[in-house]
Amino acid sequence: MNDPKVIKILGAGPSGLTTAINLAQNDYKVIIYEKNPDVGMRFHGDFQGLENWSSKEDVLTSVKNMSLAVNFYHKPFYSGYFYSLSSSAHVESTEPMFYLIQRGKGAGTLDYSLKAQAIKLGVSIIFNTSLDYADVDIIATGPKRINMMAFGITFVTNLKDIAMVILDNDISPKGYAYLLVSDKKATLATVLFEQFKLGGKYLEKAIEKFKQISELDIINAKKFAGYGGFFLSKSAIREKKIYAGEAAGFQDFLFGFGIRYAITSGYLAAKSIIENVDYNALWRSKFYHQMKTSLSNRAFYELFGNTIYDYLMERTRKSKDPRGL
Repeated sequence: MNDPKVIKILGAGPSGLTTAINLAQNDYKVIIYEKNPDVGMRFHGDFQGLENWSSKEDVLTSVKNMSLAVNFYHKPFYSGYFYSLSSSAHVESTEPMFYLIQRGKGAGTLDYSLKAQAIKLGVSIIFNTSLDYADVDIIATGPKRINMMAFGITFVTNLKDIAMVILDNDISPKGYAYLLVSDKKATLATVLFEQFKLGGKYLEKAIEKFKQISELDIINAKKFAGYGGFFLSKSAIREKKIYAGEAAGFQDFLFGFGIRYAITSGYLAAKSIIENVDYNALWRSKFYHQMKTSLSNRAFYELFGNTIYDYLMERTRKSKDPRGL
């Protein structure tokens, strides 16, 4: 960095924008370079879950404590229905299990909210532009390897607000399928951890299964596909460059929930610069143990397949605290 008060960031996703917002609030000049023509181009207005079970502190409180405004669409879900090949479970929680948010380039999405917050603080975002890693300070470009893919549809439905998850290798090999409905809008997808070329086939199976277990109607369906990547490394600093979000491999290995990791790592990247502290020490203290645990869970999940899915249904039914489970 030639001028310590000028920071260049590659990537305008949640991690890059969170870093920029926090730096700008501390009088840094921030320039973000984004290869796409706008933020959220990987997504299609689809619903995703901002998980709320990995800490006692509510995730929205955490977001606010990381100097972000919660002015994006966020709907709390306190219950959900889970299905395996031969079992099912309905869980309810006194605290939100997750917040339903939207991703993409439209108004109300997480991506557009963070973009607006950054621009208001004077952050420059240069779209349709990518720089060499050597020319920037922070890498927040998203996944560099693909470990999982989601194949899904967004649509309109008459189904009531609901969250449903299916664990079945015949529908989502080593992954899961989900249906999220809010205010007559819906997202249905199957998340695969292998056999990506058969994504269309597995999506059709997932749609048929959800029709069997609910009164699902699908109006104006639009297909989409997404991807994610993760890896575990002891360092997120390479050649004096800070890596944040999925570019650093920060992701839940079990089910692929990465938004909270992205935002948190972006905040910690900014904190390391503002306070001149070790970025690796910050993120390791915050969530390295959680990532290692999710890696172990992923190994068991893949090893035992449908057998462990039924076990999870049993544990879920008996649990008095679904967030703790």
